Amino acid sequence: MKEFKLDLSFIKTIFQNLLNTLQIALGEFMSMLNSDSIYQTEGGTLPRDAPTYVEREADGQLYQFARSLTGNSRVCFVLAPRQTGKTSLMVRTANCLSEENLVCVRINIHELGGIEERQLWFSLLSEICRQVPLPEVNLPQQLEEVWNRQPDLAPALRFKNFLIKEILEKIAAEKLVIFIDEIQDLVDLNLQNVFIGFIRSLSDQKNEPRLNKVAFVLLGVAKPSDLMTSSSYALNLGDRIELGRLTPEACKPLRPGLEKVTTAPARTLERILYWTGGQPFLTQIVCHLVATGNNIEDGAQIETHVDALVTQKIIIDWRRQDRQSHLQEIENWFTKVESSRKSEKLKTLRLYREILTQSPIDFRQNDPRHWDLLISGLVAKDDGQLQVANQIYAQVFDRNWINKTETLLEDNMPEPFSTIYDRDVFMLIDQSASMRLKDADTGNQTRYGYLEEVIMGHLFTILSEQNKENNVIKKICDEVTVYFFSSKRNIEGPHLVKDAMRVRSLFLENPPRMKTFIAPTLEKCIDTWLQTGKPANRGAFFIIYTDGLFDDEGEFMECISKTCEKIDGHKEVTFLVLGLGQEIDKEKFLELDFNTNKALPFKVLVFDLVNEIEEEIIKCLQRQLKDDPADESVVPEWVKREFPGFVEKLKKVRSQNA
Repeated sequence: MKEFKLDLSFIKTIFQNLLNTLQIALGEFMSMLNSDSIYQTEGGTLPRDAPTYVEREADGQLYQFARSLTGNSRVCFVLAPRQTGKTSLMVRTANCLSEENLVCVRINIHELGGIEERQLWFSLLSEICRQVPLPEVNLPQQLEEVWNRQPDLAPALRFKNFLIKEILEKIAAEKLVIFIDEIQDLVDLNLQNVFIGFIRSLSDQKNEPRLNKVAFVLLGVAKPSDLMTSSSYALNLGDRIELGRLTPEACKPLRPGLEKVTTAPARTLERILYWTGGQPFLTQIVCHLVATGNNIEDGAQIETHVDALVTQKIIIDWRRQDRQSHLQEIENWFTKVESSRKSEKLKTLRLYREILTQSPIDFRQNDPRHWDLLISGLVAKDDGQLQVANQIYAQVFDRNWINKTETLLEDNMPEPFSTIYDRDVFMLIDQSASMRLKDADTGNQTRYGYLEEVIMGHLFTILSEQNKENNVIKKICDEVTVYFFSSKRNIEGPHLVKDAMRVRSLFLENPPRMKTFIAPTLEKCIDTWLQTGKPANRGAFFIIYTDGLFDDEGEFMECISKTCEKIDGHKEVTFLVLGLGQEIDKEKFLELDFNTNKALPFKVLVFDLVNEIEEEIIKCLQRQLKDDPADESVVPEWVKREFPGFVEKLKKVRSQNA
């Protein structure tokens, strides 16, 4: 007969599981008895008289901005993640101001629908007219009558004129405050540059006293870089208000709801904030869970009680228990993106891993990854440092989640920079005095005149080149940034060109000058791309038109070398030098092109002749994207004719490297 051994650990596990089940059942029973609470768990805007509204420093800041009659700024931004109280702050502030002889208008961009630019200004005015109290005038009717009187006037100017003459001049209130919520929809509609540019123009008009009576408050889930994608504008036109966390000192309005289950509501709330980090929506949720659960009989068990509720009701199986898709929306911020943005999200996730597993990092204003994490809600900024926003996020969005999300993003992700499309294009045009010369390459024209026609053709080709793939049209770019280079100190540009015909006026406005200093202008272009294009996962083409050697050749090479240190491969950038004239040192540039002397870490420079490529500018740009850009099969025909010795040298270099 076999000896029977009792497995005590197995029985202990069964007993513990049974006890946990009973505790959960008891908690659900108590929740039925205490199903009502003062906390808002369905998301959305808190009513004005909500007993659980918690004021933050942002409340006072927004009130002071809107109330001020002497401030220099007419616009304020409140940019923050979902469910952090932006709209509740707006509603509460607007109600307070309305009681103090101010007129407040609240507009939700989402409610305007899929409008176009020509409809934007009328739609905004229509909402303003509907909400501004002016008993003696039917403003909506007045708008209908006035709007089309000057059809040739730009809609933005019609907006400004109507706002000043028909509203600001006639309202008795001290000030009109226009709150515009969900401004991220402007990004989806591609109207952000137009709208923000207009707001800036209003802010700059210091000599128009009537505009002192209006202020704009813009709220939404957006990064500053999302709102200003055009280099024509800068997002430095107004105040920014950070919402911040809920602090223990300010959370007294949350205590009364906890008093029916605990005699120590302050300590209980302190433990709740330990988990939520003061995130408004999560704090309301956990307070509700505690207030509708079991009584906490022993103060010593507060931490255990709250910890168990958070773990069982939020963290475990979070996808099923997620209220208002709060956690899911954070995940979607990283995963529900276009293919072109997946590489950007991977970089942001790697930074989040560093913060999660190591320590907080210093916030850098110009780093788009920092803003991406902030607006996702995953991290918060405290004392100038980024750290995981709360313990719930740290438990849900852990290293395992990061690994799975990275894998999801990497699957079937197209190779970045594999095509010429979605690039920043910079044209740098030699403006030195020698461009006035004529030679065999240019016939009866000066080099400058010859170049004007060539560049016009190149611009037309680049701006019109497109490819349709999976019903998505891809373009190289929508505008080309043009600079003229000559002076060592004065940079001539940028000129943003969307129409190739503008070339004629640019050449008239920028005649040839003296020397050929290129480095300052090239450095400016590179910095622009590194700050805006590269973080958005756009490659760059720097197309340089020149008729000879540069007066700052060393600085020119240093610019390119430093750029190579900031990229991951040769496909990210191309420096295309197009030569014109008899003096240019062709063989020297060919050495740089095929990098035979290893002067550059990556082969990023392409050299060709203006009068050889004719209409084949696209082929020149594509040549750099080969997996092996040093392949002699891409050597131009004119090089094979004029420099057979160079071709033989290139073959030897390649055989040595094989």
